[in-house]
Amino acid sequence: MSEGRGRSAVLAFVTERVRRDLQFSNIFRVDFTASLAYSAATLFFLAGAGLSPQLAPVLLELVSTYAVLHAIKILLVIYLEKQGGDAREFIGSEQLVTRGVYAFSRNPVYVLSLVQSFVWSLILICLGAGSPHAWLSYALAAALLYGHYWGMDRLIIPHEEAALRRRHPETFAAYCARVRRWFGWRRV
Repeated sequence: MSEGRGRSAVLAFVTERVRRDLQFSNIFRVDFTASLAYSAATLFFLAGAGLSPQLAPVLLELVSTYAVLHAIKILLVIYLEKQGGDAREFIGSEQLVTRGVYAFSRNPVYVLSLVQSFVWSLILICLGAGSPHAWLSYALAAALLYGHYWGMDRLIIPHEEAALRRRHPETFAAYCARVRRWFGWRRV
């Protein structure tokens, strides 16, 4: 009997943590859609790829670069949370984080996402190179990269910025005056 209660308590704890911590924000949906599109395109080109031995080391480097960028992105989210911010837009940050890498970019995690998309686009181009569908790999690489950028820049960031303006009106206005949306400082 107590074993059953123990399992119920563990299940209740896990369910609550998943409900609270793993809610999907809109950026997750955009990133997930981009990843699915890139995965489908990659599988298409892998199925028909006669991968040349010269491209194998390049692909390995690109895949390794992608993995390192993903690890850095995770570390940035951890840094944001330790500074009092929260990457989940539905939670709302207690503090506007403007130090560290956030002093150079208002959206460093999204910048890394775009760099990852660029790397994945290079992977598609490598996989398509030499195939009768090379033109398609170039077109998909460009379209997916632009689509990911557009989704973040037009669908996600404006809503997050509006939420930050409501939560931190003066501080966020001053921050926007100093730091650009993607990267770089503004001349004051």
